[in-house]
Amino acid sequence: MTGPAISARHPLREAPFARLWISGLLSETGKWVLQLALPLYVLQLTRSALVTSFVAMLGLLPSLVASPVVGALVDRWDQRRFLVLVSVAQAALLPLLLLVKDPDDLWLVYLVTGTGATLTVAFEAVKNVTLSTIVVEEQLVSANAAIGLNVALGRLVGSPLGGLLLSTAGLPYVLAFGSAAFLVAAALASTIPPGTAVRRQSGVGTRFWTGIGEGLRTLRDVPTLRGTFVCVALLAVAQGMFVVLFLLFVTDLINGGDTQAGLLRGVQAVGGFAGTATAGLLTRRLGAPRLLSLGVLVFGAVSALTWNLSVTSVSLGVYVGLFTAAGVPAVWLAAAWLSLIQESSPLPVRGRVMACVLGLSDGLQAVGMLAAGLLSGVIGVLPALNVQAALIMVAGFLALKLLPGGGRAVIADAGPTGAVADDGRATRAATDRAETGDGGIGAVTRLHAVTNGAEHAGREPDGPDRGS
Repeated sequence: MTGPAISARHPLREAPFARLWISGLLSETGKWVLQLALPLYVLQLTRSALVTSFVAMLGLLPSLVASPVVGALVDRWDQRRFLVLVSVAQAALLPLLLLVKDPDDLWLVYLVTGTGATLTVAFEAVKNVTLSTIVVEEQLVSANAAIGLNVALGRLVGSPLGGLLLSTAGLPYVLAFGSAAFLVAAALASTIPPGTAVRRQSGVGTRFWTGIGEGLRTLRDVPTLRGTFVCVALLAVAQGMFVVLFLLFVTDLINGGDTQAGLLRGVQAVGGFAGTATAGLLTRRLGAPRLLSLGVLVFGAVSALTWNLSVTSVSLGVYVGLFTAAGVPAVWLAAAWLSLIQESSPLPVRGRVMACVLGLSDGLQAVGMLAAGLLSGVIGVLPALNVQAALIMVAGFLALKLLPGGGRAVIADAGPTGAVADDGRATRAATDRAETGDGGIGAVTRLHAVTNGAEHAGREPDGPDRGS
């Protein structure tokens, strides 16, 4: 009787998740303040677009290298303490930038940017793993949608605030705000109660260095994880292309400037409110795999319409409406893929899987940035934008093909019988029970075998037929 009552409550009404949400919002706001202000400061200091772009790339690439180690730490350490430690480290790192006075001091900028990128991946990985242990399964997509909304809100508030603080008060005030935001996030994280008890045993039985690669192996071996990551990878490349091409779209295709660019990036958060409000309902009707497909396909269609409408209209109001509309499916797709990763990852390696996904996504965004620069110079801005929209659409159709049809079949108990219930993925309860015994790599491998068998034995008739 308690299950339906719990699932009816939005996770933001639960104190542990509300604290995690606010902590994440503060961290996102601090991050976006710095992401806007620091490249501008470097550009003012060096007058070099090349150096500025290098600083932006440093915000992505270090996490690609560090993510396996970060994930292993997430799986071995207490989540709450790790959240606090990472947030305090982010705050402590920023004062080093006060020593930057001329271009000869840029090595400090590189150091802080690269280290900060690694800490950001660590925070995101442990935040998403923590979320999966403090909310019930019925709340998972709604909780991830709320997290997606606070990402949008952090950008909406942080980007203009970073520019305002830098232009009116200077870099020291930017750094003071960032450090304060991270410290308050740490204080809130310290009040989050422990999640699933098995988390404390998750590092037992696995040597640290030999267990680092388990996240990639799990990502490769579990079909739902593998299919989800293929979609996420294409979306990451498309996002990297967007970062470069968006400004060209505003300036070259619709005759806008900095103000118009800031407005269009910000209004997507408004649509995010509608996406957050509807994600839970859609998941109950469609399942997370179909929500991912729907979100990606709608997002791709809105993107293609937006880019190609520039041929006939430069009206700012039209694009404000389209970017607002794009915020709705953006939340759906982000909530869906996060939920699929969380639900399908065995609990003792969930941190490694999440960190690998985030780190590889950052690396693929960098690839997208480079590709956009090359394509826009060779084929032009609008054709390059159409390539970006096409990548999104391909990701949506692949989600339909690669993921279990509707997510209606799952392991209810990973016990000796490997009984199959009704959802297509290893549920968090099943993975938790399967791993309580030793937490080692062998147990994870055994669970993979059961999961693969369940996905084939329990597939719906209308699901994609990939064979046994």
